[in-house]
Amino acid sequence: MDLLKDNIRQVFFRYLAASFGGALIFSVYSLVDVAMVGQYCGPDGVAALATVTPVWNTIISLGLLFGIGGAVLMSMARGQGKMRKGEQWYTTALIGAGAATVISWAIIFLFSEQLLRLFGADDMLLPLAMDYLQWIRIVVPFFVLGQFFAAFLRNDNAPLKATIAVVSGGVFNIVGDYVFVLFLIWGSVGQVWQQPLAKPLPFVFY
Repeated sequence: MDLLKDNIRQVFFRYLAASFGGALIFSVYSLVDVAMVGQYCGPDGVAALATVTPVWNTIISLGLLFGIGGAVLMSMARGQGKMRKGEQWYTTALIGAGAATVISWAIIFLFSEQLLRLFGADDMLLPLAMDYLQWIRIVVPFFVLGQFFAAFLRNDNAPLKATIAVVSGGVFNIVGDYVFVLFLIWGSVGQVWQQPLAKPLPFVFY
């Protein structure tokens, strides 16, 4: 986009619609996750899910941290006509996201029980929470890189592609919740098993 030549109103609503659509579907399928686990596993399942949620929210935040921060710096450099500098910011952000992924991965693998207890899991909830977390920790890179590449796509003049990736993943998550949790009776493990599949990496749309 060129803010000096493009219609500012059209550009604004284009990006607003893309961001709003992604945020809306994320909120909806997060609510469906809780509802499905509550229906199948009852209050204990929901309580266990609540102790795991801060862990994967932190993981997603790492992707947003390096993705949004790096994408803004890349866009500023490109706006100044420094295309190579923009590429360097992208590479730096990607390396940072990779390093953060490795560090968080190691912490989750080594201190799973301590993290869950920190976020409120007691002796009764810990086994349920561990069942959930064991799958989350396997797919940590998908959570980080999914948010990372979505941010760069939006700043690379392709907000619709990032939104399509998020919405398609959200729709699969909602359908997958029913199929894996209730139909196949996999419980909370079924709910988390299809999470990585619900986070297609947006860079495939380049």
